[in-house]
Amino acid sequence: MKKLLLPFILIVFTANAQQRETVDLKWKIADTLTYKTVMQDVILEKSKEQTENDSIAEKMSGMFKAMQEQLSDLKYETKLFPDKNGNVDIAMMLKKNKTDTTETLFSGMAKMTGNIVLRGKVSPQGELLSFYYKSAQNNLISILFELPTKPVAIGDEWDLKVDMISMDQNFKADTLYKKNVVRLKDIKRNNGNKIAVIEYDIEEFVSGDFGNGMMAMFSKDKADKKTFMRMSHKATAEFDLEKGYWISYDGIMDVETNFSLMGMSGNKRTEFKLTPEK
Repeated sequence: MKKLLLPFILIVFTANAQQRETVDLKWKIADTLTYKTVMQDVILEKSKEQTENDSIAEKMSGMFKAMQEQLSDLKYETKLFPDKNGNVDIAMMLKKNKTDTTETLFSGMAKMTGNIVLRGKVSPQGELLSFYYKSAQNNLISILFELPTKPVAIGDEWDLKVDMISMDQNFKADTLYKKNVVRLKDIKRNNGNKIAVIEYDIEEFVSGDFGNGMMAMFSKDKADKKTFMRMSHKATAEFDLEKGYWISYDGIMDVETNFSLMGMSGNKRTEFKLTPEK
C-alpha cells in the first residue's frame, strides 16, 4: 500500500509545486520595440432616456458624429525604447497613411506635437514612473504597460495605478464602488518560451448630484436626476518572460453615463490591441 501511495504523493506534490511557480515579469527593452496599435472608439447606442432628454446632442449630433467617424479611422503605432537610466520610454504615435492626403482636426493637432498622442515611462519592473503627466494619459500607460513589481504565481492578483473617473468639486457622490484587479491566469509554453497570461478586470462607478445646477445647463429635465458614470476595462494579455515584452494585448474599455456635455453623452467603447511588429 505504501508503494502505491508514494508515486501518488509525488505526483500531487509536483502538481502543487508547478501551480505555485512564481515568475518575474520584467521589460527587457534593449532597442526600439514597435507595436502595431489599435485604439479605436466604437460609439454605442444611447438609452431611450438619454436620446429623449439630450437636447444639445440633438443639435450637435451631426458634427460629433463626423468627428467620431474620423477618430475611428486613425491608425497608431507605439514605440518602447530604453532611456539612459535603463528605464523604458513609451511613445504612441499617429501613423500617417501615405495614400491618404486628407487631414482631420485630430491629425492636424497631432502633427503639431510630432504625431505623439501618448507618452509615458515605466521601470524595467513595470512600475509607472511618469507621474508628471495628466491622469488620463497615465491611466492608459498603466493599463497597457504597468507590470507587477514582485514575482507572482498563477492566481495571484494585484492592482494598477489608475483612477478612471474624474469629477470636479461641484459633484457630490452618494453611491460609488471601485474594482481594480489584475490576475496571472496561466503560465504556458509557446515555441519553447514561457508565456504569462494576464487578465484585467477594472471597473469604477459613481452616482450623485452636481451642486450648482450644472446639469440644467446641458440638457432639459435633468437638474433633479442623479448623474452617474461607469467605466470599465477588461483585457487579456500575453507576456513573453524570456523576451520581456507583450506578444499580444487585447482589451475593451467601456464608458456609460447620463452626463451630457455638448452632445457627448451616451455609451462608448474603445478597443485596444498591441501586436509587436516583426
